[in-house]
Amino acid sequence: MQQDKVKVQLSGISQTMLGCLWGRAQLSKRYSSLFYDEKAIELVEKIDYDLSTSDDEPFQDIRRSISHKLNLPEFGLFTLRARQFDEKVKTYIEEHPRASVVNIGAGLDTTFYRVDNGLIHWYDLDLPAVIDIRRRLLPEPDRVTYIARSVFDPSWCKDISYTEDGVFMIAGGVFHFFEEAQVKQFFSMLADNFHGGEIVFNVLSRSGDSFGAWMDIVSPEQRDVIRTELVDAIKDWWKRAPQGQKEKLNDMIATLELPKKPKGKAWSDLEAWWNQLSDKEMTEVMRGFRRSFRGGVDVWEVEDAHEITKWDGRFTVIDQFPIFKNIPRDSLDANMRRFMDYSDERARSSIIHLRV
Repeated sequence: MQQDKVKVQLSGISQTMLGCLWGRAQLSKRYSSLFYDEKAIELVEKIDYDLSTSDDEPFQDIRRSISHKLNLPEFGLFTLRARQFDEKVKTYIEEHPRASVVNIGAGLDTTFYRVDNGLIHWYDLDLPAVIDIRRRLLPEPDRVTYIARSVFDPSWCKDISYTEDGVFMIAGGVFHFFEEAQVKQFFSMLADNFHGGEIVFNVLSRSGDSFGAWMDIVSPEQRDVIRTELVDAIKDWWKRAPQGQKEKLNDMIATLELPKKPKGKAWSDLEAWWNQLSDKEMTEVMRGFRRSFRGGVDVWEVEDAHEITKWDGRFTVIDQFPIFKNIPRDSLDANMRRFMDYSDERARSSIIHLRV
């Protein structure tokens, strides 16, 4: 007998957990030799949610439409951070087999099922609404505890009970939604509560943007193709988008500091405006998408992990490396390989490993 699917209703930052889950499942189906997450594939089948559109998140939907047109896995490339995190966790628990591992901003992450050694104690931390969905889809197995609190609420630190063999923390896709002051507060909280603990997380650089990357690495002929595909992708999205989403897109465009603006709010006005933009101006539009996707705040981005040690001298940098480092490219198509190589060369996104 087939079980009823679980209805999921989320908005804002919490909704990104569904895209990350979808990305891991998609990667697993298309490139299983590169990354395989059986539990992610299983969860996607349990969820009653249309990832093709969202009343609340037009910019997420536009990004997904663009990914489809450019033959990139939706959310998939950057969810490869999971592979890097897996290796970091496995290395730590080889030396600390009974460690506590804390998954900060866990969402529907399934790292535990990929790395469990049968001895670790695992904690998944996220907001109450997220943890409620997680419990319905993934009831807590043995040695796993769900903590329904904000990552900025220091009281969760007291819920980590098994610390004798060390504490290791992971935070995937968390910090680039928050302002620097909030992130500083968070790291100070860790230093106050987890002396000797370690944390691995990913960050975006201040200079990183996907469209600028494509414009830099392709030929002029390919640039024209990409521009056309981007317009087609947004047009496809426009045809199915609810009116509220279209209004959000027009509102975002109105905030851009560009000399040219659309003459009206219909698709024909947007298309004519788009086709007049230079590559540099188009890059600014894509940055506007990214900013709006993150709620319009000036979020934390960092080039060098040692910036954190200047905030708080209790931290030591163990490692920092580009997000796609040492990930095999052989099974990927040429566009994806070029994108990953360019991203790593420019350090657009990095993995950082710190010790308290």
